[in-house]
Amino acid sequence: MTEGSRATRLATVAVALVVLVAVAVVLLLQDPSGPPTGGPGEPTTAPTTVPPPPSSGATPTRTEPPPPTPTPTVPPTCPTPAPLQLTVLTFNIHFGTGHDGRVQLDRIAEEITTWQPDVVLLQEVDKGRPVSGNLDQAAVLGQRTGLHHAYGGNSRNTGAGPRGNAILSRFPITASGNTHLPMAGGRELRGLLHAQVDVGGVPVSVYATHFDHRSRRARTVAARTVVQLMAADPLPKLFGGDLNTGPDARAITILRRSGLGDAWAVGKGKGATVPADRPGSRIDFILHDGWFTPLQAEVLFSAVSDHRPVWTRMQLQPPPAC
Repeated sequence: MTEGSRATRLATVAVALVVLVAVAVVLLLQDPSGPPTGGPGEPTTAPTTVPPPPSSGATPTRTEPPPPTPTPTVPPTCPTPAPLQLTVLTFNIHFGTGHDGRVQLDRIAEEITTWQPDVVLLQEVDKGRPVSGNLDQAAVLGQRTGLHHAYGGNSRNTGAGPRGNAILSRFPITASGNTHLPMAGGRELRGLLHAQVDVGGVPVSVYATHFDHRSRRARTVAARTVVQLMAADPLPKLFGGDLNTGPDARAITILRRSGLGDAWAVGKGKGATVPADRPGSRIDFILHDGWFTPLQAEVLFSAVSDHRPVWTRMQLQPPPAC
């Protein structure tokens, strides 16, 4: 063998050895179970488990159970009070004078007693006026009928006692007050008498009035004033009196649109109240709010006054107490 051939073989073997060593090194680096590469004194065994994460030294807080869901409070049942019945009368007594011009309060009291009303709204009631016997007519009628009474006088004439409205009640009157209405072109000062009565433990507001008989504008303004005054009153309400106008008039429309009902809705016929001997016009009214329901309504005959009174039986549904 020549020296050239031997040299070639040696070079080939050397290259092969270099390649084998390189392959072995690569395989050792890729094998995780291979020997460690650390220096002397280091462990020669590879770890077999993943070490735990480092601890902060804090103890975990125990999770508290959620609080129990509160039981909803059921509001107490509010019982509906039983309905009550009462009778209401409105009556213009013409100063207590009869057709002959004489004061006849005894006969007026007798008529009222005969009709057995629980609440009476009176108009043209005098107090200390010579023309009607200088009597406190409301007090006299209250005494002779056995009913509680309240009075509201409206006269500006200092030379004589007042003339106004009265309320009689079989139920106790716990409060009362009189409000003068705007004259608005009328000839006489008019008023709205208010009495709070205790109807079997239920407070009820009763209003009596007498609108101007000459001025339509005065009646319209009076109706608007009445609506404003009663709107501030939260109690069940009755309202009535001699309104000196018919059921289709502007003043009545204002009152009805405020939410007041007409007790004559259950009456028969026209409901005319004047003139007393042959009535052709309806000018006397009993109105009510939604707590009342009229059951019966009648026009009665009076042998004394120049008006016929209006009587109605009402059912009161008391508001809930809670």
